[in-house]
Amino acid sequence: MKNTCISCKPGDTVQLAGIDFVVLEDRGPFSGEGESHDLFILALEGQGTSRFGDTNNYAESDLKNRVDEWLYRLTEKMAEQGLDDEIDLIRSRTISLTTLDGYKGYGDLEVKAAPLTLDEARRCAEVMPDPDIASWLATGWGGPEHSGATFALIVSTSGFWSNGSCSFGGYAIRPALVVSSSLFTSTEPDLSNVSTDDLLGELRRRIGEEWWLGRSMLRKLLRRKLWASVSRTTLRKRSWPTPGESVR
Repeated sequence: MKNTCISCKPGDTVQLAGIDFVVLEDRGPFSGEGESHDLFILALEGQGTSRFGDTNNYAESDLKNRVDEWLYRLTEKMAEQGLDDEIDLIRSRTISLTTLDGYKGYGDLEVKAAPLTLDEARRCAEVMPDPDIASWLATGWGGPEHSGATFALIVSTSGFWSNGSCSFGGYAIRPALVVSSSLFTSTEPDLSNVSTDDLLGELRRRIGEEWWLGRSMLRKLLRRKLWASVSRTTLRKRSWPTPGESVR
């Protein structure tokens, strides 16, 4: 048997460590890994709730700590499923923490899991399902010295984008990751060492079996139709007794 990478396209659903994700982007082949591609995926449902933090700087937020804890639990589940060697197939990605009003002081951040930023969510909006619970994005509403400094972007269950108070703990955590498609495989028979003659012989055998099975089913069907026809003819021709006459 051999494992073959499943072909995934934006909008498809995949599962990793028991969690469903939607594929947002196929980022193409990863150097040195054969036919595998890097996929940008997003948790289909919220993975718990959290407040954003004291400020809307994701790099220093409670939300980031919760996502890091979630990622640790995810890798533990992968190890339990025998995927310890595949944990490195979760890639790093760099996100921009530029706020909605253009403040760039929070800089960029390298992560392995994080909520979508505004730019990522806008880019993937056509294939991004609405959340089951209103969810945080990683983008702040305004810079530190502006009125939006204690607010961050959220996506509602209807897909509407708005802002939420960073101190509110009821919005969902919805992590996104970049992973190798090698994590999603199907098992197929390995026929590389089987000769062409053997393959043709097996094909002929299976065709023959299907032909005989079809012939047998057809004969049974014809017998049933014939019996039903005879029975109906007999009923029509039978002389039914008049009232009081005994039945023989």
